[in-house]
Amino acid sequence: MKILKIGLAVLVPVILLVVIGGFLLSLSGVDPVTATKNLLTGSHNSEQSNTGPDSSQMEKMKKTISDQNDTIRRLQNDSQKKNDQIAQLNNELNQAQHNADQEGSSQGEAARRAVYAQTYKNMDPAKASAIFEKLKTNQAAEYLNMLDNKTKAAILENMAPDKAASLTPLLKPLQEPEPSSDSGTETTNSTVPNP
Repeated sequence: MKILKIGLAVLVPVILLVVIGGFLLSLSGVDPVTATKNLLTGSHNSEQSNTGPDSSQMEKMKKTISDQNDTIRRLQNDSQKKNDQIAQLNNELNQAQHNADQEGSSQGEAARRAVYAQTYKNMDPAKASAIFEKLKTNQAAEYLNMLDNKTKAAILENMAPDKAASLTPLLKPLQEPEPSSDSGTETTNSTVPNP
């Protein structure tokens, strides 16, 4: 009976180790039965490990690597083209925004000039000339250049001779010609000084 107890005491741990080893081998993806056979025979496993993959497998691997490298280069080229297109579109967007800002400011400037021109055109030339005499020469010339030529002449006519003389070299012709039928009637009315 003592021998049976001693045999079981040795046999149970050995069986437990074999079961745990088989379980671990199966978890790692190795078939425990095949691994045991290879371990017992020994020669089959060592021959297979020495030969390694054959030449056809190597050729397939080299071709796969070459194809993957080609794909990587093509994708890098495509990526660079997309980055160039994005940069070009960003430049075009910035240019369009800049042009829109300039157009908006030039439209605002044109509207401001139109208001000044209409205001001074509708004023009595004597009162308008009194305002221009109080302005600095450059500023007065800037505002006068917004007016049509007949209105300029009417305002200068009512100014002090020295101020009119200093403004005269700074005057420029009006860039946009106005219709003769409307401006002639209004200018005639505005050039007549009030008593």
